[in-house]
Amino acid sequence: MQDKVLMPGDAAGNYDAKWTQTFDLTFLILWLVLFAILLVWTILFDPSIFNAKAFFLRTAVKLCIMMLLALFGGMLCRHYCNVDEKGYITTPKNKWFKVNYTRKIQHFAAYLVPLLSPPTEPLGILPHLWESLFVLLMFLVLIKPIRESSTFFMLQFNSLDRVEDRPNTLKWIVLGNMLPGLLIITIFKQVFETYLNLPLLAAVVVFTVAIGDGLAEPVGTYLGKKKYIVPSWNLKNRYVRSYAGSACVYICALLFLLLYSRQFANPKEFLTALIVFPPVMTLAEAFSPHSMDTPIMMLIGFSLLFGICAIF
Repeated sequence: MQDKVLMPGDAAGNYDAKWTQTFDLTFLILWLVLFAILLVWTILFDPSIFNAKAFFLRTAVKLCIMMLLALFGGMLCRHYCNVDEKGYITTPKNKWFKVNYTRKIQHFAAYLVPLLSPPTEPLGILPHLWESLFVLLMFLVLIKPIRESSTFFMLQFNSLDRVEDRPNTLKWIVLGNMLPGLLIITIFKQVFETYLNLPLLAAVVVFTVAIGDGLAEPVGTYLGKKKYIVPSWNLKNRYVRSYAGSACVYICALLFLLLYSRQFANPKEFLTALIVFPPVMTLAEAFSPHSMDTPIMMLIGFSLLFGICAIF
């Protein structure tokens, strides 16, 4: 059987299945297990984190910002698109507005807002892990039994629920994007702080991925006349990307390298990154499976920058 090629707006499924038979239950169990592990780890090795009330307060504020952005995205979806009787967005293929755009707002928030940390933030990997766990909590409250009983949470889900990803929207976002992406950011942010003493360079990768890849979809939809096909991460369907969209990644990589040029230890590091980083990130986005491009781009981008700075 030939794989189905899905364009933006093509519905791939629905949410008729019981939530206990879907990824939603798995996600709930996974989050609780991660919470228990992190709680025990903190109690045993760094219980002082629980006294950092300002840290948890700032984390709560960041989560509120992310949820408000998601709410705004959902309201945009409801304004331009129709909804069914359960509150899910229906997007005609020929409609100019698609959930694909508002989904990127949430990606921006999930990856960029945690970077807004003051120098007084607790040091070490544990605070980063706690913050990442709370970011995942923002997606946990969007599982089927919660969103279908609350317009507030359904609106947030509307902002990220691409119809071509159904019924795997949360599964692909969490397992193929947010969980590995946040883990990679946490690890490499610690590596850049500890081994290179260049913590701000981590932002180059995050901004390139979040903004470059985020702009790739709307730009590709409107300006991308030449297309190419990529598989989904489960290899069951194929999806369309454009060369114009991929060019956004190259331009953003170049731009953020220039903006953070003073963070490099010497000119050799900067010039090498300027030559190598943009094309490699563009190729990483171009060949990554659908819904897995973010963690792949981050892993390659962080590894490449770390290698350049370690060698030169």
